[in-house]
Parts: sequence; structure tokens; C-alpha cells
Amino acid sequence: MSEQTLQALLAERVSAYAQSDRPRELIDEGIEKLFKEVVNDAFRSYGDFGGAIKEAVKAALPANVSDVFELQRYNALVANALRERWEAAAVHSTIIEQAEKSIAEVLDGKGLITGEVSLYKLLTEFINDHKDKAAEEQWERPEIRIEEGDSYGTGIKFLHIYFDEEPEDRVSSHRRRENYSLKHSMHVKITGQRDAANHWRKCDEFGEVYSAKLDDKKVAINMSIRSDWERMLASLYFGNAILVIDCDPDDLSYGLYD
Repeated sequence: MSEQTLQALLAERVSAYAQSDRPRELIDEGIEKLFKEVVNDAFRSYGDFGGAIKEAVKAALPANVSDVFELQRYNALVANALRERWEAAAVHSTIIEQAEKSIAEVLDGKGLITGEVSLYKLLTEFINDHKDKAAEEQWERPEIRIEEGDSYGTGIKFLHIYFDEEPEDRVSSHRRRENYSLKHSMHVKITGQRDAANHWRKCDEFGEVYSAKLDDKKVAINMSIRSDWERMLASLYFGNAILVIDCDPDDLSYGLYD
């Protein structure tokens, strides 16, 4: 009899709870938490969304911008094309808002998405951005490394460019920093070469930046872009520009002791 009474009481309370607003509140809280986690994961530096944006931008770009559109009009066309793609796919509005903000930072009318970007110019802007710190610390030159990668029998050449404003401490007994520990990097698939503009170089190679790191983080759409050299790096990663390898690490210094 006691067992039946407990069963009846439990059934009564379950029925009353199910008819209250509390289950609906719990479901709503769970859905909200789920969507927050999905959006946060989409914007993490290791997420796939940055790669999807890159492919969408590539699909929207003409082969040679300067021959087709004036830059400002071209930027608007790219942004509109991306917006239409996302709206057609019913992408969550929070993601669209963040993506548009990030793309606007790259396509902001400074002429950074062009046919090509000079590595020498990019690194010169990088050096200029850190000259004050270099003067304080008495740095002679930044740490810049350009290394050839393994083609794994494909016949395709890869170059890996690592750079950091702080030079390698060659005087101390500390071990040399690993490439991955330098703050910034660009990884380039070489697509061709041509006669160099500077007479002391035989030729300049050029290619596509397929991966990049800025301030120890993979370049992503939710990243803050502050300086010209950062915008150049972002435009290489997201856009249709090519990187021209037109310098060697020894060509660059802070110029404090010249």
C-alpha cells in the first residue's frame, strides 16, 4: 500500500512539473547554451570557418582586379557577394555580423588587395612598426627566416617565412628559438618566378599564401587588424593577391646602427 502511495505521489508530481513552465525554461536555456557554444567554436582560431571564408572570397574574386574594377567598387562587390552567399545559406546573424566586420577591416579602401604584395614592403612596414621598441632595446635587426619546405614528391615548391620583432640572442647560451615559436609566419606555395627588379638578385619567386599566423594566432576573421603590414598579411591570406619573394633576411634591419 505504501509503495502504491509513493508511486501515485511521484506520478502526480511528474505530471504537475510537466504541465508547469519550468521544463520549457530548461529547454530554452539548453538551446541558448548550445547556440553560444556553436558560435564560439566557429570563431576560435583553430576552427574551420576562416578556411570557409577564404574559399568564399576566392570564388568571388576575378583573376586580375586592376583590369576589371576600380578598387572601391570591387571591394563592395566582393562584400555583397559574400553577404548574398551567407544569407542564401541561412547563416546565423551573429556570424554574419562578425564576418562582415572582419572583412571590412581588410577591404577598407587602402588598396591592400592588389595583384601582388612585395615581401620586402611588408617586412619594411613591420620593421617601421617596431622601430621605437627596437631603439629602446637596442635591437639591430628582427629575426626573419625564409626556409624551403618539403614538396613530398609533388614537384611543388613551398616556402615558409617566420618573423619576430625580437632578434635571436646570439650571445647567450640559450638554444635557438624554434620556427614555430616566432610570433608571425606565412606559408607560401610557389607558383612561378621572374627576373628580379633589383640587380643583386637573379630572380624573384612568387606564390599563394595558404596559411598565416599573426601574434601567435592563426589568421582568422575575428582577428583585430591594426597596422598596414597586418592588413597586407590578411589580404594575402583572404584575398587573391600573390606574395613576391623579393628580398633576403639579411636585406632588412632596424637601421639603428647603419
